[in-house]
Amino acid sequence: MLDELVPLEPVHFFALQCDCYYLKKKQFEKKHLLPNLASFYEERSLAVVSIGWNEKGIALLITINGRFNEPDFPNFLAADSVELFFDTRDVKTTGYSTRFCHHFYFLPDPVQVDGNLVQAGEITRFRTDEVHELCDPDLLSIETSEDKRSRSMHIFIPSECLYGYDSNQFDRLGFTYRINRRNGARQFFSASSADFQIEAQPSLWASLKLIKEK
Repeated sequence: MLDELVPLEPVHFFALQCDCYYLKKKQFEKKHLLPNLASFYEERSLAVVSIGWNEKGIALLITINGRFNEPDFPNFLAADSVELFFDTRDVKTTGYSTRFCHHFYFLPDPVQVDGNLVQAGEITRFRTDEVHELCDPDLLSIETSEDKRSRSMHIFIPSECLYGYDSNQFDRLGFTYRINRRNGARQFFSASSADFQIEAQPSLWASLKLIKEK
């Protein structure tokens, strides 16, 4: 009898699904807003995140509460930064990054490294021979703005940077994010890196259903 029981994996506890709506000309609406799960992790809410898609790629608007102007590289995990994770096939049966998985970082301001300015890039790490070429960081778009209360980051990842991205053939994306603060505070989406190595476990990422309304 016990042999017939299906073992519970972490994915069974984090099966988060959200709708991701089509975006026209960067005009984010309320429907593009992702749920804030900070309370789920018993953490203080740090940011509000909106996401949208179209045939050209994926766009996000991230508004972080308070000051967000202390980036670092390569040690961006201990500084102000945003990490985005995508699986263009939303595979939930593997415990490692496939060639369809992507890990991007974005900094609120450029950082000078060896004479070059660094603000965004892809750092996907693969465990097998199933890989894709990392994207050209110059293709990643980031615009920032701020006021007395918050810092906003407008991010666009073109389809050329998302291996396997094809909204006509696949209407789902695996997705999660991690927002890092200099003071050690973080905000997660579908799983906390305090408990899991989320960059290496796409099975724990949320599923985004791509919606294009008529």
